[in-house]
Amino acid sequence: MVKSAFIIIPTFNEAANIEEMINQLEKVFSHIAHWKMDILIVDDNSPDGTGQIVKNLQKKFDNLHLLSGEKKGLGAAYTRGMQYTLANYEPDFIMEMDADFQHSPGDIPRFLSKAGRGYQFIIGSRYMPGGDYVNWSFKRKMYSWGANLIARYIAGIYHIDDCTSGFRCISAKFLRSFDLNDLKSNGYAFQMSLLHAATRKHISITQIPIHFHNRKKGDSKLGHSDIGEFFINAFKLRFKRYRWMDNNG
Repeated sequence: MVKSAFIIIPTFNEAANIEEMINQLEKVFSHIAHWKMDILIVDDNSPDGTGQIVKNLQKKFDNLHLLSGEKKGLGAAYTRGMQYTLANYEPDFIMEMDADFQHSPGDIPRFLSKAGRGYQFIIGSRYMPGGDYVNWSFKRKMYSWGANLIARYIAGIYHIDDCTSGFRCISAKFLRSFDLNDLKSNGYAFQMSLLHAATRKHISITQIPIHFHNRKKGDSKLGHSDIGEFFINAFKLRFKRYRWMDNNG
């Protein structure tokens, strides 16, 4: 039985990376059996021509899709992309992935293997045994460690090593079970909010170790507003958890 997966890649000014990323993904797909693989690029009207590069590649790859729109943040892009995919296609799983090679295309078969074994939410973890991050600055480490501590001990996602990972494989059935707009996260806090929703619904979650690399081309999109939204959302999720526990005994 053939399963279907869409890889959603949000982009803003990724002209230096996107063609090579798509080509590498297609090479990986050629070695994957029993899965139909598609790519959806969700481009925030990049002024550097990222969208046009994708349009040109669509002539070569019929499993490559493009969704353009206004720049509102990472979470807004993922919400838009997931809603579009679920409304127009019938995937079994949706994957999240960066365009800048911080996530390795070669790891995708490992995610699909876990999905094939019945897991509904697979996380690429930098912090579990076997995972790591390469050449991070002290500041970068502090941001990441701090965000994970906040997600685990304030938002209440205790049993996950890497709550902020953006490399994931998620059951479409789970994503259809609620309104993604209810997450109310336009930025990087989306990753924490989506994982929190998964833990509340008690779906099967697992992690695989990944090697996370620094981007070689282009600029990071993380801003101060993302950090502020993440912190505020963690407390909102904490209070939501308390209300849910009160309502459910």
